Amino acid sequence: MSLHKRQEIPTVLEKITHGEIAQIYLLFGERYLCRNAAQELIDRLLPENQRQVTSLQHIDGDREDFSRTLNLLKTFNLFSGRKIFWVTDTKLFYSKGVAKSVWQKAWEKNESNEPGPARRYLQQMLHLAAVSPQEMLAENIASLSATRWKNLFGFTKPQGDLSWVRDLLVDIPAEASPAKATEIDAAAMYTHAFEAGIPRDNILVLLAEAVDKRKRLYKYIQEHGVILDLAVDPGSSAAAKRDQDKVLTELLQSTLAKYGKKIEPQTVPVFLERVGFHPVAAVMEAEKLALYMGDREVITREDVDAIIGRTREEALFELTEAVTSGRFEDGLLILDHLQSSGIHGLAILATLRNHLKKLLLVRSLQEAKSPAYTKSLSFPVFQKSYLPKLKEGREEWLNLLWKSHPYALFMLFRQAARFHCANLQEGLKEILAAEYRMKGSPVDGRLIMDSLIFNLMRLELPGVKV
Repeated sequence: MSLHKRQEIPTVLEKITHGEIAQIYLLFGERYLCRNAAQELIDRLLPENQRQVTSLQHIDGDREDFSRTLNLLKTFNLFSGRKIFWVTDTKLFYSKGVAKSVWQKAWEKNESNEPGPARRYLQQMLHLAAVSPQEMLAENIASLSATRWKNLFGFTKPQGDLSWVRDLLVDIPAEASPAKATEIDAAAMYTHAFEAGIPRDNILVLLAEAVDKRKRLYKYIQEHGVILDLAVDPGSSAAAKRDQDKVLTELLQSTLAKYGKKIEPQTVPVFLERVGFHPVAAVMEAEKLALYMGDREVITREDVDAIIGRTREEALFELTEAVTSGRFEDGLLILDHLQSSGIHGLAILATLRNHLKKLLLVRSLQEAKSPAYTKSLSFPVFQKSYLPKLKEGREEWLNLLWKSHPYALFMLFRQAARFHCANLQEGLKEILAAEYRMKGSPVDGRLIMDSLIFNLMRLELPGVKV
């Protein structure tokens, strides 16, 4: 039938209402948007008065038996009416062609101190390579050669410290197994089954975060089914930010409309900044605002300030700024607020470690003779001259630095220029020691964190002349 963008969801729903129904739907892209759109599809395909206990079957793609699902699709329903099979996180469209995209998601989740999602994406990447977590632990995935990495995953091995990958894989259960040969051929099996014909009232709804558009099944669905492309650029470019803000604004306004509420136009950017690109959080916070309003209809800046305080990311950023700027009292105060609000010490350690690692990388780049860096560089010169020359031959560091906004990089370079590499390395050692104590010592975690802040300040990290 066709390929649609998220703006065309109403069109797809309208076609279903008028009887134009496909037997297979594919929704891929941002996780929350896919699930939300799938629910809208199913509400149209299965109106409330036509639903039965057997009308809808949920299938977890991470645990899916492809052959079993296919056999169910081929089976005529004992009851009248439609039967929908809703598969979340399907692996039918996975291949090494999407492994780099999956890795990027894992890296971003780890950077955001979200180990659960990061671990899930890593497991998906291993699935694509048909290797188990235990095999990668035995080989020490962080130490794989560039050639071995490329052969397994199909893309160049990322630069930097990858020890976090091993740390996450340790917690994956031993029963997690690599892809089976039958799974690798599953997409072809599904294509053949639909080409041969399945019962008219059986409908398959597939959800995936990433797809390989070269697969024959994808092309079949594009021609005979319906595809909804709900991908959102996760980058930090101006275009990506506009796209993200548009998605969140739509979610905000649609959620408030359900409660008969509106928000002042000038307050929308404040809401977006507080929430960040987290669609689920945007909906939840919008619902909180609507309930907080009572009989009032229009949400103001004061309402947002009252309900949506500083995000965890903002507070963690303030902590790194206080530590690396030598503001001891501010650092202890922010640390206390973070821990009082339930942020685990290990998450705080991860943020500090990632920030110092970036500073160390930047400081080492500044040691290079060409291009030469000086603290007197203005932002226009940094952006138009220094940065392009620095990127030459360093594409492998794309994930570590280059996706940041140029001005954010400029400020990071200015901050790094205050340190010696040796001081930053000592700071990382202190953080590692604190992590060991946090994981294996009976000492209260708050004391360990307070001690860490003191030790980092004692090293006189900030203000070192170069």
